Amino acid sequence: MQCLTYHCKACEFIFKDPDAIVSLEKELKVYEQHNNSEENLGYVGMFQDFMDKTFLPYKNHIRTILDFGSGPTPVLAKLMQKDGFDVEHYDKFFSPQKVYEGKTYDLITSTEVIEHIADIQAVLELFSEHLNSDGYLAVMTQFHTDVPQEYLKWWYRRDPTHISFFRPKTFEVLARKYGLTVLFHDSKKLILMQKSTTL
Repeated sequence: MQCLTYHCKACEFIFKDPDAIVSLEKELKVYEQHNNSEENLGYVGMFQDFMDKTFLPYKNHIRTILDFGSGPTPVLAKLMQKDGFDVEHYDKFFSPQKVYEGKTYDLITSTEVIEHIADIQAVLELFSEHLNSDGYLAVMTQFHTDVPQEYLKWWYRRDPTHISFFRPKTFEVLARKYGLTVLFHDSKKLILMQKSTTL
């Protein structure tokens, strides 16, 4: 698609060349420019839509939640707590204590996070390891269209901290590898998976 990307035709995953990955210091500066607070009604509405369309239909099966990549202010975690869930959150910059170690959860959420991650397989393995049997994984990330001309003009790839780009098919391939099943996706940015009971 361009010289600094790799495109897997089998699973439709796109990954920027490692040389394009910015330093942690630069990544943090980008995060600090975001207006991610409970006062930002658009931001809150985005999370409410995420909850409504992914895991809330299964809320009777969910008590414990890990919000992975909660950002400078854990708005999603607070919304889920208000709905009565037992929530912990982790963020490599703002909440770096690995609260999930030695624990499993009924649900893991990860919103606008995995596009920043270079080793996707390691993170999916971590998610699967920390999910209870029948647990859910709810993810938000913008899906690319798999059309080269559109990718080159796509606003989402222009963020220098975004290095990994997905399609629903990418998650279907990853899900099979890590004992998950895709339950839902909206073809745009939301996907819900469930851990297999056979693991």
